[in-house]
Amino acid sequence: MTVTRKASEIRAARKQLRAVTAVRRSVFYFMRAILTLLVIGALCILSFISAARVSNAYILVNEGMNMRAECILKNTPENDLTAYFSIGCIQEDAAERSNNALPYAAMTVSSYEYNLKIRDLHILPWQINTYVDVVEQIRGIKGTFAAESAGTSVPDWTPRKYRLHLGKAEGRWLIESVELLELNPKLEAPATPDPDAEPLPIVTPTPVPPETPAPAND
Repeated sequence: MTVTRKASEIRAARKQLRAVTAVRRSVFYFMRAILTLLVIGALCILSFISAARVSNAYILVNEGMNMRAECILKNTPENDLTAYFSIGCIQEDAAERSNNALPYAAMTVSSYEYNLKIRDLHILPWQINTYVDVVEQIRGIKGTFAAESAGTSVPDWTPRKYRLHLGKAEGRWLIESVELLELNPKLEAPATPDPDAEPLPIVTPTPVPPETPAPAND
């Protein structure tokens, strides 16, 4: 009788242990599933925020620097820059813009080809110091000189490398500082032929007349 009772108790204990094990495995499974969903959700949110910041930075930097170049070459109002630059940045950058515009002061620029290459992005959510490194190049500048000016050839624009510090003010991103890093930096080779480039000299071979065979002796 005692042996039977002990055997039944052992079976009950084993059954209870299996039930506890099953519950524990179920709890671990749901916890693991919830944790996985939370991690995936956090990664999705982080990816969305990062993509949004990168996209906003591209638009802000490209349109802002293009407007800055137009302000330099075509003397457009500085008020147009407030959509992309902070007031402090516009004031601090005034001297740099004046120096860049000085070679073109005697002419009225009608058109130009603007090119901006982004070299480095430092704008991810966990990065405190937010900036973008760019290389600015302007080619094909066309315009007319004033009658009293003795200028006849349009000065070439010197490429520049800038570091643009970005910041958020009143709910929108702005360029807070334009830092000149390098004057006339090394430029990357264009992926397509440059229409403004000078053609390479080509050596034209001089034709050599064929030798006339000597007349045969009879």
